[in-house]
Amino acid sequence: MLVGGGCRVIPIRSAGSPEHRVMNPFEPMPSGGPPLLSGPLHEAVALLVTEAQDALALVVLPWECDLGPRPDLRSARAGVRRHLGAALHPDSLADVLLVMGELVANAYQHTASPRRLRVGREGCGVRVEVTDGDRDAVPVVRPHSSDLRRGRGLLLVRELSLSWGVRPAVDGGPGKTVWSVLQAHPGAAH
Repeated sequence: MLVGGGCRVIPIRSAGSPEHRVMNPFEPMPSGGPPLLSGPLHEAVALLVTEAQDALALVVLPWECDLGPRPDLRSARAGVRRHLGAALHPDSLADVLLVMGELVANAYQHTASPRRLRVGREGCGVRVEVTDGDRDAVPVVRPHSSDLRRGRGLLLVRELSLSWGVRPAVDGGPGKTVWSVLQAHPGAAH
């Protein structure tokens, strides 16, 4: 199989082989077969580094955006979909987007200074954080009531999250971060 730069990768077939030794991938196989890799080593390494960087950017590094004076949930959802969509099952992604929307909406509704949205992988889950400049406006889950027209957002956050909470600004200044960690089921549904 060609993998770019003229490098060829051949699957290792070691089942039943009595020999267990470290091999140079550029030397012929003990069975007389072709080497595992052919082509310049730097091209193979460059390809692996590029693929690893793409995978890390998609799954490990968080996606962040500044929250402006007006909410732009459409752009935020699109950014999170691009960042995590390929790595999460559609149901997990839908839960992340719902919780993200609720936390962002709460920041705009109950504080004067929403600042930052951050979404990224945390272990086997996804962490959603919304930071604002108001330390005093702490979110409170209201008791469920069928006659409430509003105020159910944190009930959804609580039900969909493995855990959630509020963290004061790390620098001791004004502000806080409301966060949620959700279960992340990998892969797309087939």
